Amino acid sequence: MDLVIGTELNERVIYQATKNIFNGQYAKLRDRGVLLSDKVYESTPIARQRFPDLFEPSTAQNTARTQLEAEATRTEQAALKGIEETHSDDNQDIRDLQAATTAVHVYLPFPTEHLLMEKLQKVLETACYEYGVRELSSIVQHRDWDCPESVKLNQWAELLGHEGNLKRQGTGKALKELLRSIAQIRHTAVHRLRTNSRGLEQFLADAEDLARILGDNIYTQVISQMRIDAQSTLTELAQNKQFIQLQLEKAQEEIAKQRAELDQKEQENLRRMEREDKRYRAMAGQRLQQALNLVGNFAIAPESENMALDGMGGDDVYPVSDDDSNLDHAEQFEDCSES
Repeated sequence: MDLVIGTELNERVIYQATKNIFNGQYAKLRDRGVLLSDKVYESTPIARQRFPDLFEPSTAQNTARTQLEAEATRTEQAALKGIEETHSDDNQDIRDLQAATTAVHVYLPFPTEHLLMEKLQKVLETACYEYGVRELSSIVQHRDWDCPESVKLNQWAELLGHEGNLKRQGTGKALKELLRSIAQIRHTAVHRLRTNSRGLEQFLADAEDLARILGDNIYTQVISQMRIDAQSTLTELAQNKQFIQLQLEKAQEEIAKQRAELDQKEQENLRRMEREDKRYRAMAGQRLQQALNLVGNFAIAPESENMALDGMGGDDVYPVSDDDSNLDHAEQFEDCSES
């Protein structure tokens, strides 16, 4: 009865989640089971491989992504080559390759990063405990360490540095420095410190190195697989970040180009306005000058007319003196007396 109820609940949840998807013409599809069984919905790479045309980017994106993918391929091949050579003596070269895997520093989502550090800490504590049971049994028994969880990783780092009698081959990192990095793994996990891609790669490389020194192939392979998975994700994140940065740079270049064009248009408009203003000022000044010239002509005309009148009959007109006037008056008076 419980099984039937559970099945009905599961089907109910599935129906509610997909009822808005598988409707209309899609309601008659019968190939969903094949896609689900092939994990097409679970993995984007699988879906991209199955339906490559759905993931075709634009031409501009293709050009940019081609450059980035070529660089990422070279980097990933170098990283894989370094992982395959983990049993060689050239451990320092391996670390250099892994450090160069991610050219751009990126961060995992913190829940994922914290889970990775916790898993790494637990694997190392287990590997150290099994080594202690084999090689340091008296110390383990004396301190009542009866399980891997009873000993902190930093305690193992300190103990192995003093009592471990560890020997390593090749010219890798000094043992003291390696154990300090191992202790830092626990510190980072416990205190939840954010770590970028380079720090994570270094922790994983040092953890794999220690597991190899402890002589435990099983835990070495476990950490190596964790390292490969983390490296693949970090490489993808770095590639995407580089692609986004490239897009941003191109967008900024386009904006700068448009800004330069706008500045040029602005200068052209200013120069055109200056030319138009100069032309209109010249026209206005010319009109005013013509008007002023007309006013000047009207002021000169009356003066010319008076001069013309003064010049008419100038030879027949004589000025009358006061003496002549008095003489005429006397003659007129005499005429009046005689009568």
